[in-house]
Amino acid sequence: MLQAYGSKLPGGTNLRFRHRKHFRRQNARSNEEVTSLTSLHEGEKGVIIKALGGFGLVRRLAEMGLTPGVEVKLLRKCPFRGPVQLEVRGATLALGYGVASKVFVKPVKAEANG
Repeated sequence: MLQAYGSKLPGGTNLRFRHRKHFRRQNARSNEEVTSLTSLHEGEKGVIIKALGGFGLVRRLAEMGLTPGVEVKLLRKCPFRGPVQLEVRGATLALGYGVASKVFVKPVKAEANG
């Protein structure tokens, strides 16, 4: 009954499935380099662009101060997909690997001193 991606159903409803693969392809084509928190290196900074997830997850991140436009610094990544430690607005937070992989940031270039 279901047809290919983006096809019309008999009722005139346009059905589109959103997969992570398609999201990554769209970001690869954009001019900005957008990456997840888990792919930053220790000590690297980034500005939050968006968070993918349900209403509860996005609200929980906002309550912790992780909103679009906020600069974060990755302090520590635990091995084997463990928690990620961040510095946000002067506070230190720890996020699980799964949650951190759903937060997308634009890496900030390091300033050249001197």
